[in-house]
Amino acid sequence: MEKQNFYDLNFDHLKNFLTSKVEIDSTKAKMRAQQMFNAVYKKNIKSFDELTTFSLELREKIKKLISLEKPKIVDIQKSKDGTIKFLLELKDKRNVETVLIPDKSQSRYTICLSVSVGCYLSCEFCATAQISKNLVRNLTPGEIISQIILSKDYIDDWSTQKKITNQVLMGEGSPFLNLDNVKVAIDNSKNKDGLDYGRTRITVSTVGVGIKKDDKDAIDWASKELDVYLAWSLHSSIPKHRSEIMPINDKYSIDSLIPQLKKYYDQTKLPIFIEWICLEENMTEEHAKELVKIMKKVPSKLNLIEFNPLTNKDFKPASQENIDKFSKTIQDNGFLSLFRRSRGRDINASCGSLANKKAIGNE
Repeated sequence: MEKQNFYDLNFDHLKNFLTSKVEIDSTKAKMRAQQMFNAVYKKNIKSFDELTTFSLELREKIKKLISLEKPKIVDIQKSKDGTIKFLLELKDKRNVETVLIPDKSQSRYTICLSVSVGCYLSCEFCATAQISKNLVRNLTPGEIISQIILSKDYIDDWSTQKKITNQVLMGEGSPFLNLDNVKVAIDNSKNKDGLDYGRTRITVSTVGVGIKKDDKDAIDWASKELDVYLAWSLHSSIPKHRSEIMPINDKYSIDSLIPQLKKYYDQTKLPIFIEWICLEENMTEEHAKELVKIMKKVPSKLNLIEFNPLTNKDFKPASQENIDKFSKTIQDNGFLSLFRRSRGRDINASCGSLANKKAIGNE
């Protein structure tokens, strides 16, 4: 019988598993689940042999039923700016990439997490989509949260003062196409006995997938079930142009998503981050004016992202002059606009650059 992977379980799942499979008394299951979460996510135990708050007999039983298996780090690349990129090998020999982005002090990091092997959304400016052209498979909850565990191990981040202070689910894949597994990973990140990250330390990205989830619009569902920052990968405010560079716009239009995004803000009181790749063609006055109209409808902040020309497409990065002019238009209308320089460009670790060819080659 295949063992249950511990990292695939959120707290309630674990509690139920301990009752139904390990046959722990239901009155003690919550306490035991807390002890296990604390031992794994706080004390970083590598084996249930280290679970000394449990009897030897109980430890042996748990070892037969539950696994602490994680993906393996098979390659590490370090950028001259301090960015670190990990290539992970999954159980089925597929591969995904994870990135640690340091702050200016090089003492704290943001972790960029992948949620799938490959991506079928076909955004024209994204290396992941251009290499894979399809979704190989979604990652399990354990494969998502293990990226954090392995990264914490690498930089020795197990004290009470976190070195990895922020999580962004902006690596390979689209979180809204893997919502159930993303939810479990976020549950364990936010759990006080788990990794204990606050809701404002986690950001989930979406191109704007309006699929239904439990008979609700996915964005509405996520506002209650995830309750973290939401980043909307907009990249163009003109529908025809957005469809050209992001085909998903034909299915989920800007106008159809605005009410959902507004509802997300109303539910969470967290402003939406609008992500905008700085291309020569989308930094026009017309784009800026249309974007202002959108931002007036959705409480939001603008993140301008430096373009990394990795694909074989004919996109050109916007000039700094045009970026400044575009940003000024947004700011003059009362909105926050920030320009984000690429990090890890020399190791293909920057935004839109995770072109994990090895993973796709395994297909």
